[in-house]
This record gives sequence, C-alpha cells and structure tokens, in this order.
Amino acid sequence: MMGNMDNLLNMAKQLQEQLKLMTVKVSAGQNAVELIINGNQEVVQLSFKPEMLEHPAELAALTADVFNEGMRESKRMMREELSKMTGGMNIPFVPGLF
Repeated sequence: MMGNMDNLLNMAKQLQEQLKLMTVKVSAGQNAVELIINGNQEVVQLSFKPEMLEHPAELAALTADVFNEGMRESKRMMREELSKMTGGMNIPFVPGLF
C-alpha cells in the first residue's frame, strides 16, 4: 500500500515539474491583451497593446477574460497530461486540479 502511495506521489511531483514547463497562450480583444500561463496555473507573461491604457475599464475586462480562459486551458492541459501519465486511469477528484 505504501509503495503505491509513494509511486503516486512521485508521479504527482513529476507531473508538476512537466506542467511548469508547458504553457498555453490566450488572447482577447483581437490580441489587445495576451497571456501566457503554465500548466501549474502560474502566469508567465501578460502583455497588452499600449493604447489599451487609454481605456482602463476595457483593459480590466479583457484582462479578466484572458486570465479566465488561460486558467481553463491550463487546467485542460493538466487533465490531458494526467491522463497520459496514468494511462487513462480514473483519478478521484483532487481540489484545484479540475
């Protein structure tokens, strides 16, 4: 039993390291705001067109949109990598994972 738990913990650590290196890029407002986020849901880069500074409310809304989409895409990527690593084995719900 402990061997299986150790194996799962090692797999989780390995997955976490892989996901840190994997990124998704999303944009909103015809690329007015762009976000790169890794598989651990860490923002790698956030950029926006300078003219967006003249429209702070729109910039804020687009930033929220791009962040939410980035989180969805990052979590999708995480689920796919977890499925590959476990051979499609059904893993119980893990808070923050899905």
